[in-house]
Amino acid sequence: MKGVFDNDNSIEPSSCIIVTHSTSDESLWPLLSASEHSNEKSYDEVDDLPPLVDDCTPIDHSRRVDIARAHGHEYDEEMGVQAILSSLSSHEQQFLADSNMPLRHYRAEKGNLPEAIRKIKSTLKWREEFQVDDIKRCFDKDYIDSVSTERQKQLHHMAEIISRENETGKIYCRGYDRQGRAILYLTPGKENSNHELDNMRHLVYHLERAISCTRRKSGRQKVCIVIGYEGFKLSNAPPMSTTKHTLTILQHHYPERMFRAYICDPPFVFRTFWGVIRHVIDPCTLDKVAFCAGAEGQKLLERDFDVEQTERQAGGTKNLRSLVKIKNDAVSFQRVEFGTAIL
Repeated sequence: MKGVFDNDNSIEPSSCIIVTHSTSDESLWPLLSASEHSNEKSYDEVDDLPPLVDDCTPIDHSRRVDIARAHGHEYDEEMGVQAILSSLSSHEQQFLADSNMPLRHYRAEKGNLPEAIRKIKSTLKWREEFQVDDIKRCFDKDYIDSVSTERQKQLHHMAEIISRENETGKIYCRGYDRQGRAILYLTPGKENSNHELDNMRHLVYHLERAISCTRRKSGRQKVCIVIGYEGFKLSNAPPMSTTKHTLTILQHHYPERMFRAYICDPPFVFRTFWGVIRHVIDPCTLDKVAFCAGAEGQKLLERDFDVEQTERQAGGTKNLRSLVKIKNDAVSFQRVEFGTAIL
């Protein structure tokens, strides 16, 4: 298996971050949007977006070429992208997240073209069936007003689900790393739901927000994930099925989207949980996970983030978490007017 959330910039698991702290209730949400419908402008057609920046380094490319050759594959990104696009039906192409989606799948599979085609087709089917577009549009009043009454009911229902899941502020997007990648904060100790599907819809909503923030800020395509364990207990740890579902979404449906994941000051009880879930995480993805505590962790954070502008649970000085229900957030994914992750 290949880690779909990978980028080949390995960091040793011993690298660490600082402790978490409690935060106050501040209503700060990034405003962002992203339309992929064929009758609207795509990411690449929006005039005020920064040019795309490729996070792939020459070393990354060389590693992929070596892995491809070791498995008998020719590694040619231009050829691979064209072959993937040619394999997609017009219906499937409607659900492409952006024009670089085929390249991300090709890179994630290290030149294994048949597998890249299989994976991207699976993801496009998932995006349609999981209603990713509805998840992104369900708070857009202009769009909702333009559709049928039945569609309005569906979108309002989706908005209610995400609002309910968001009540404790267990996931939110705030600020950027030093290279303009949005930071997605996760706080498992604030879990408020045992509904697996709704949990996943909420995760996808915020993941899409973070991706759009990054695109708008720097033109990059990857995000940073910071996981803080304030209030975490094994009793509020998600069921294994939910954990596996989360990993399936991240590893299979969002190729090359995670720059790094920082697990911040995990409590002792987390070791038991981690001992179980690590076996269902792709080895390539594990390479991007930094267990974080102490002085070494602070150094890592100060290298990657401006800690004067980041959340306390990421070694910063800010209280950024909002506990305001998402339905009060003025968010629109329908317009291609990507917002910023508010600092």
